[in-house]
Formats: sequence, structure tokens, C-alpha cells
Amino acid sequence: MSSQVVCFGEILFDIIDDSSKPGGAPFNVAYHLKQAGTASFLISCVGNDPYGKELLDIVKRWGLDTTGIAISDSHKTGEAIVEKGENGLPEYDLVYPAAWDYIPWKEVYTSVIANSNAFVFGSLSSRNTRSYDTLKACLEYSSLNVFDINIRPPYFDQLVLEELLQKTHILKLNDTELALLSQWYDYKEEEEKIQVETIRQRFNIDEVIVTKGEEGASYYSDENELHRPAMEIQVANTVGSGDAFLAGFLSKRLDKSSTIEECLLEGIKKGAYVASQYEACPPYEAYLEMFRN
Repeated sequence: MSSQVVCFGEILFDIIDDSSKPGGAPFNVAYHLKQAGTASFLISCVGNDPYGKELLDIVKRWGLDTTGIAISDSHKTGEAIVEKGENGLPEYDLVYPAAWDYIPWKEVYTSVIANSNAFVFGSLSSRNTRSYDTLKACLEYSSLNVFDINIRPPYFDQLVLEELLQKTHILKLNDTELALLSQWYDYKEEEEKIQVETIRQRFNIDEVIVTKGEEGASYYSDENELHRPAMEIQVANTVGSGDAFLAGFLSKRLDKSSTIEECLLEGIKKGAYVASQYEACPPYEAYLEMFRN
């Protein structure tokens, strides 16, 4: 593993149909990066409770570093109640407050972040000022900021998102989130390319990735505009598929020998695999079989 990525934010349990599965976008990304051969360092917080202990055990069992996961005596480990919405996509009830709303800053993060190849974060960690202050401190030391915007109403604020977008080098968002941002700047009726370029120029963002479910994904930068169709799969559960996509893309993006086409394809493959499974962080034996050819 020649690259290391720092993943900041929520780790929790997704409660789906009365069963609990480890989750949270940063946690999912870290897991899938590990499966792709890229080391990761999680910065988060769990409660001093059974769920917290179980999450730490899982992190260790998966071979991830627990050094950056604080333990809170004051707040419970996070939970997300997941239900299928009218459009078939998952809807999340993120219990508030949770331990990951109170991620503390540690001086050791200075060197860890500075010596890493990328820093991945989302917007949810800004819903409480404690974690948001820690996030802003982390961003002072990172050289490649990857913003998986991950908007979950009602836990977002336009001014906060704009502040984070100004610090972003690579932005990953889905088509619904792109429409929301474009609405803010009166470009909602324009075609995707114009929407993306408006956001890129407004916030000086180097690369933008738009995931579109069964429509595939697109990539935009000064040098490239690429579109890739989705893979035909039997969808089981889309929870975590976007996180797997990002991990797949980023694992190749940090490999200087990979083309952007290969990065996008790897993201599509990882996202498709997870959507074909029933959990956000499934074992990878079936993945190898799925893409053997």
C-alpha cells in the first residue's frame, strides 16, 4: 500500500429492516479503499457503549487503523435509520446528537494529514460546531481535498457548504445534489455540463464527478470530460454504493499510472458491486467472481 487516505466524519450503524450494519460514508470509503489496496486513516468518534465497542472491533477486524477514533463518555454511538424512499433510493434518519458530532482535534492529526495523499470528507460532519471546527482544522494540513458532499436534509447549510466547496480539489456529488447546487445559482434548467462548469469556476474546483445511478457517472476537469454508463446488475440495496464508487475512483486516481478512464471504470465497478449486495461493506469474494472476466 503506497498511498494513504484520511477519511473524516461519521461512523455509525445503519439500521435497515431491524438489522444493524456498520456504516457512515467515511467508514465505507475507508473499507473499500482497503479492499482496493489503499491504506486509510479514520478520524471519527464513537460512544463508550456496546455499539461503539462493536464498531471498534469491526474496524480492527477489517485491518483499519483505530488511532483516530475517539471514544465519548457523553454521547452515544451514531445510528442511521434507513428506509426506501418513493423513488427507490434510501432515505436516512440520522439520530442527533451522536458521538461523531463531537470529533475532537488531536495534534497527531497534523502530521498524519500532511503526510497523506488525500483527505476525504462530507457535509454531515458540519452539522455540529465541534466536529466542524475539527474538520476546518484538518483542512489546514491537507493537500488534496476530496469532498463527497453527501447532502442529507435537514443537516446542511448553504453558507457552510460554500465554505467547504472553496477548499475542495475533487468534488463528488450525485445528480440530485448537482440540481440543488445549480438551483442556488439559477442554473438548474441548464444541461449538466454547464451546471458543473458553473460550480467548478465559482469555487475553483479542479475535478468534479457526478454519479447518476442507472445512468452511470460523468467526470469533468480542464483536460477531460468523460461519461460512463452504469453496469447492468440486479440491484439489492444502494446504501453505500456511492461510497464504494468514490473509493474505487480514488484508489486509481492516486495511482499515477492510471488514466481517468480507468479511474471512472473502477468507480463504476465498485459502486455496481455494492448495489448488488445487501450491505454497504460486503465481503469481496463475490466481487472477484463478478468481474473475473
